Amino acid sequence: MAGIIFAKNSAVNDDLWKVNDQVVRSILMDTATEKNKDDELVKALFNEKKSKKFGEKMTGLTEMGNFEIVDEGDAGIQDELQQGFSKLIEHKQFIKTFVCTAEMNEDNDIDSMKVAAQNFVRAYKRTRAQYASDALTKEGATFLWGLRTLDKTTGDGKALFATDHLGKKAGIATQSNVFTNAFGANTVMLNTLQNIGRNFLNDSGFVTGYTFDTIVIPGNCPALEDTIKKIIRSDLVVGSNYNDVNTQKGLWKLVVDHRWTVASGAPYILMSSEANSELQGSVFYDRVALTMKDWVDEKTFNLNWSGRARMSAGFYNWRHVILGGATSGTTLS
Repeated sequence: MAGIIFAKNSAVNDDLWKVNDQVVRSILMDTATEKNKDDELVKALFNEKKSKKFGEKMTGLTEMGNFEIVDEGDAGIQDELQQGFSKLIEHKQFIKTFVCTAEMNEDNDIDSMKVAAQNFVRAYKRTRAQYASDALTKEGATFLWGLRTLDKTTGDGKALFATDHLGKKAGIATQSNVFTNAFGANTVMLNTLQNIGRNFLNDSGFVTGYTFDTIVIPGNCPALEDTIKKIIRSDLVVGSNYNDVNTQKGLWKLVVDHRWTVASGAPYILMSSEANSELQGSVFYDRVALTMKDWVDEKTFNLNWSGRARMSAGFYNWRHVILGGATSGTTLS
């Protein structure tokens, strides 16, 4: 995430605000450089990128088949690449304002101005994280942001989590990456789902073989959090008297998404960081960093601040994530 940009013509020449305007600017910049959990969350779940366009489009290619054995002197069999699925992610504009009143300035209420500036930047960081979290964790092909309905489909036109994902070449059966099964109290479902993810087929019908290594859970499911910590950190099999090896120890990173809360149930997401990077599965674009402009309102003498940013969160592929404990989806027996 880039730091704050101040608009070139953003400067207060009014003697009333000249000193305190610089104080507010300093606080805005200092808060922008502070790392917090919201910054870490976006970085953990998405590929963060910058963009210089209105949106970013990615188109994949199918893969060639395996090499064939031919007789001496014979030519190889010509293979062809086909265009895969395409996905355009368009950037959204986000704007917010805040005010330092003339009374604050006259009374030299610097602390209140500092708090306002700090809260403004933290609200921006919270917005990035909440936007990214909602895009990833909400079920369905769309999700709501305020009054806006936003898209969360992948290149195949299906929801990020769907039971009927398509392959590009003919003959590839549909695939599911959403399951209703609860996490459970042992490693059975974790091992089952990561094995399903490892055996996802790509658009050409070949097994991807990616290793799933990250578990993402809501921030308000303490029982699930406690169970997972035991399962991925214990030396022996959790909940068992058997002197056996815990095959999942040390293989997983747990991300507690504090921006993801659920009213009921205990959903969870398994993610392959390798697949996320190679397939550019989840991508967060910063088109325009937080840009600030300030001016003095002649009617009120208040110092007004406006902040604007453009960003987007989207998905080019689905094979890097699996949703478990979903309200609807495939049920494993």
